[in-house]
Amino acid sequence: MKFQYTCVFLLALFAASQAFSASWGKRNGTDFLVLRQTEVRQPLKNNYWNVNVNYNGQYFITFINVIDNFRNSSGAAPSIYSGGVGYRNTVVTLKSQVSRGLNSTVEIWARR
Repeated sequence: MKFQYTCVFLLALFAASQAFSASWGKRNGTDFLVLRQTEVRQPLKNNYWNVNVNYNGQYFITFINVIDNFRNSSGAAPSIYSGGVGYRNTVVTLKSQVSRGLNSTVEIWARR
């Protein structure tokens, strides 16, 4: 029985690690959208895409949302390279899987 629980746990952990939509921070009612950028790239054979989405603004970032538009978890793995929530700038890196394309939307919300 313990073996079955361990297998189910590992399977759930693997499934969660393949979900490439991510978010950082917390959005409230007074925040407004300062950037919505959709990045689409075709697959490269035996290679991957590494795309940086830059934002430099005058407002403080409160929420960053990256949406995998593929809906089958084969999209890019997002990460914050610099800046982020609480800063006025950020660089979000989208790294695709090998021999797969990239179709992600980056939303950045801020407050005055």
